Amino acid sequence: MEIHKTMVLIGSRSFIVAAGASTAASFIGVYGVLLGASPIEMGFLQALANSISNGAQILFGRISDASGLRKPWIIGASAMLAVLWFSLSYVTGPLELILIYSVISLSSAMITVNWFALLTDLTGHGNRGSFMARISNLSSIGNMITLIILTFFLKGDEKSLLIIPFTLASISYVLSAIIVSLLKESKKRSIFRKSFIENVKDVKKHGDFYRYLRAMMFQGFFWSMAWPIFPITVIAVRNFTLPMIAVLTVVNITATIIIQIYTGRTSDRGNRVPLIFINRLLLGGIPFMYAFFVSFYEFIFIEVYSGVLSGIQNVVMNSYLMDLLPDENRAEYISIMNGFNGIVYFFGSVSGGELLEYLIGFIPLHMAVEYSFIIIGTGRIITSFLFINLNDPGRNKRTPLLNILFRLNNAGLPSGSIIRQR
Repeated sequence: MEIHKTMVLIGSRSFIVAAGASTAASFIGVYGVLLGASPIEMGFLQALANSISNGAQILFGRISDASGLRKPWIIGASAMLAVLWFSLSYVTGPLELILIYSVISLSSAMITVNWFALLTDLTGHGNRGSFMARISNLSSIGNMITLIILTFFLKGDEKSLLIIPFTLASISYVLSAIIVSLLKESKKRSIFRKSFIENVKDVKKHGDFYRYLRAMMFQGFFWSMAWPIFPITVIAVRNFTLPMIAVLTVVNITATIIIQIYTGRTSDRGNRVPLIFINRLLLGGIPFMYAFFVSFYEFIFIEVYSGVLSGIQNVVMNSYLMDLLPDENRAEYISIMNGFNGIVYFFGSVSGGELLEYLIGFIPLHMAVEYSFIIIGTGRIITSFLFINLNDPGRNKRTPLLNILFRLNNAGLPSGSIIRQR
């Protein structure tokens, strides 16, 4: 009975936070454009959100393990996020948005590592995989339901309308704190064999992981260059409304869920490296689509295309990564991956904003967007070839919980939203 209650509480929290905060995050990039953010400011919005979210997980993970408690951190961060999301509705300019969303990213990182550590403590090995799959699906369903409902409330492109999803995000974290307080937790203190710096120095000894990390970092630069330009394209160039953005996001999520169901059944069969390479190569085509597609229906195709490839990416690449991680410190190596990705994403997002700002000085916005996406798409395709020389270890070391913790950013969300709220 106690186990059933725990599972219900975990599932309820995941659904509520996804329905509130994850949905609100879908409009952050759009909100920046509506506030009049320049390409450079959009670059810093995306850059700081990613670098803080990824980098802070390293610090909070070690602090949480050292304290042996998860609930106080989750409850405290949830209270902070409730206030921050509500205050987001009242910002008056891009700089305020960048500041507040950076603090939101920091608080979200605190929740991310502690929430999944708590799930590890509360779920057993025997049923963890199937349970985490259900939790992931519940989160996606909650996200979709709210987005669909919002299409009827977000009429036009007035930024004041975004008080609705931001208020829902605030409420979701109030409920999150209450639900987490009902969970039972026993104190567990970890013993660190090596410092984080020592583990970073040891990365080269794990050749397969090092090659994968290097490929991800090089392509990650061009990956993140596009993030500040996505929302500028759909709002300032294509003139899509908020309900249209919501529909595009729902299409992307739906396609991702469907393909994950089918890909998950076959991802462990055969060599995954060719599939990884083809996936990264095809994802490189998305910037070219953003450059030349014009109509709303063409953008629906982009989101189906992106969703399908992102679903394959989530299943195949994450399971591949799990096979590369050393048994004795998997979580630490995921922190290393997230940390280095955060650094690369910072410079990539800033560079994308700087590139667009530079081109606008010479040519109209729509042409500057086209040229920017051509450069970014070319970089993505070239760096895709770094994945050809990967080696598939083929070991049966699947860890569904860590698979969900390290979730790659979607390739083409129209909002430019990139933080996955916990």
